[in-house]
Amino acid sequence: MDTTTRTTTTTATSNLLSGLRVAVDVQHLFRPTPRAQDRGARYVLAASGAHVNEADLVLLYAQSLSTALERGGAQVLTNRPTTLTLVGTYGDRNLAAASWGAHAYLACHMNAGGGSYARTEHMSMSPGAELGVAIGWRLTRAFHVIRFKPADHVVALHWADRGAVCIRACPARVAAVIVEPCFGDNPAHQPLLLAPKLAQMGEAIAQGVADWWVASHIRVTPA
Repeated sequence: MDTTTRTTTTTATSNLLSGLRVAVDVQHLFRPTPRAQDRGARYVLAASGAHVNEADLVLLYAQSLSTALERGGAQVLTNRPTTLTLVGTYGDRNLAAASWGAHAYLACHMNAGGGSYARTEHMSMSPGAELGVAIGWRLTRAFHVIRFKPADHVVALHWADRGAVCIRACPARVAAVIVEPCFGDNPAHQPLLLAPKLAQMGEAIAQGVADWWVASHIRVTPA
């Protein structure tokens, strides 16, 4: 995904998200040494025995997510190594997205450990909680095999918690969320790892972002 800020022309059918700015960050990729070869978790597909990398799957759903957001009228910032956009350490990416004016920051991942649910994480006392809930509900509606219960699967992180490094440098005004839509090592979820399903997954996440944006009535221009 070699694209950066892209703006969809507002029309009568594509202006729901007008004014919204979202950073869609495929994490694990584009990191500095010594993590330059990071590709996230490595999954073994039960049906074939083939191996797939988390980052390759996330790229596919992130592309669909970005396209769907743009179609709704949002501006989207994505990873672009050629211009050093959303590359480097996670902290650098967090700050770059905030400087660009992001209202929402999606740290895109996929889970491992054999679970059966969608999980979102946000920094404690941040506006990411509501966004995480909205995304989770859309994922479970789109894919009944994905469970979601906000009380269990929307997780508040503190500074030293595992995972907090992905989003903790985002200012409090940004709704920053780690998105883990499914478990790549759960055989029941592995049919979702095909390209058409990953595209549908990205669209579901985008619908969750739209639900959050409309419900929260956030129209504040970031400083």
